[in-house]
Amino acid sequence: MTRTPSPADPLDGLPGLSRRPAPARHRRVPLWLLILVGALVLVLGAGAAYLLLPLDAPVPDEVGARYAGLARGVTEQGFPRLGRADAPLLIEDFSSYACAHCAAFFEDELPGLLDAIDAGRAQFVLIPVPFGRGAPTATRAALCAGEQGMFWEMNDTLFSWHGRFAGSTYHARRVNMGAEALGLDTGAFEACMAGDAVQQVVDRARSEFDRRGLRGTPSLFANGERVESYEELEALANSESAEST
Repeated sequence: MTRTPSPADPLDGLPGLSRRPAPARHRRVPLWLLILVGALVLVLGAGAAYLLLPLDAPVPDEVGARYAGLARGVTEQGFPRLGRADAPLLIEDFSSYACAHCAAFFEDELPGLLDAIDAGRAQFVLIPVPFGRGAPTATRAALCAGEQGMFWEMNDTLFSWHGRFAGSTYHARRVNMGAEALGLDTGAFEACMAGDAVQQVVDRARSEFDRRGLRGTPSLFANGERVESYEELEALANSESAEST
């Protein structure tokens, strides 16, 4: 017997056709759940990135040895000084830890001034300005190390890292590891990094840079006069006119 299609089901019984199943009903995912999952992914990703970031914070061999026996101090503005405060020749160096020429100065040119500093003919003042990638963190790190009497050791360590690590040279984790490798009190160091005291020194350095109308680093001065070459600076430091008082 041939089945007569029901009026409620006009396709039933036709060759090659069958009833389509009723569409499934999908429940909408709550917005709060999507937000929660997204936040969790971000947290896990940030944690993984932190663990994968700087694991190496090398300290140069015999770091600080070249400064042995040299007087150390700070100026009234808080800028680090090598040598006696009453030395007749005042050398000022506006420097940034992101500056390749600044790193080269400490590697190649500063050694030529150390005898004059040791003999009391010259004093060397570093005015750290926070220009360039990572420089604000590095500047604070050097000044915080200075709070524990190790500015110059941290200074040389930071400059030794310049150009060595792609994209994360002065990452906070590397800087903290460097402080530990130098034997600093890491709790005091981290508290200093989080505080405002050294930032005031950084701000004064920036203001002095602007006041003198400077445009780049390193910028060197001898008794307030701009020096255009390292050779000129070394000649001044070692001249007979630069005598110890």
